[in-house]
Amino acid sequence: RQGLGACGYGGDKGIFGFGYDGSNNVGMTNLVSNSGVVASDVTAVGTVRSDLAACEYGGDKGIFGFGYDDSSYTAVTNLVSNAGVVATDVTGVGTARQYLAACSYGYDKGIFGFGKDPTGSLTGVTNLVSNVGVVATDVTAVGTARRYAAATQYGGDKGIFGYGNDGSNTAMTSLVSNTGVVSSDVTGVGTARARLAACSFN
Repeated sequence: RQGLGACGYGGDKGIFGFGYDGSNNVGMTNLVSNSGVVASDVTAVGTVRSDLAACEYGGDKGIFGFGYDDSSYTAVTNLVSNAGVVATDVTGVGTARQYLAACSYGYDKGIFGFGKDPTGSLTGVTNLVSNVGVVATDVTAVGTARRYAAATQYGGDKGIFGYGNDGSNTAMTSLVSNTGVVSSDVTGVGTARARLAACSFN
């Protein structure tokens, strides 16, 4: 499938979820063990959708959020426990959108950002996620609005949104501080591109 989200949970495991299977949006998830083994499909929980994002929060939990649900853009979220169990929908907070990105910051919090909103406009708004998985209202956009960006953690407690499409493919990045503040554009390095992925390593 395509247009799905993924994040870590449990401190050392991962989860893939949702997406488009070529015919329909789906909501199934696949757990990843701490040795990198991907499990078979887990029955869908929550609104089926694609073009969403996911990130860690709370140190050992995850959250899937936003996306396109077959008929409209949505801002619903689904929390993932530290055992990889996906919860039912939490009512959306913030601008419904698709083609966004998300990462953790501050060791135990998360941030969703950028994307395409229901008017068809690209946006740079962000939504912070607390260490108990509560999504905050929109934070005014900083930097160039774009879709198809990727995001990841770096430096242990900071994040970065990078690349994407603002009308054309770009390589610009936007840093996220350890308090969730997004910086203005940083000039791109490397090949401009969109629909990419990102992760941290150490």
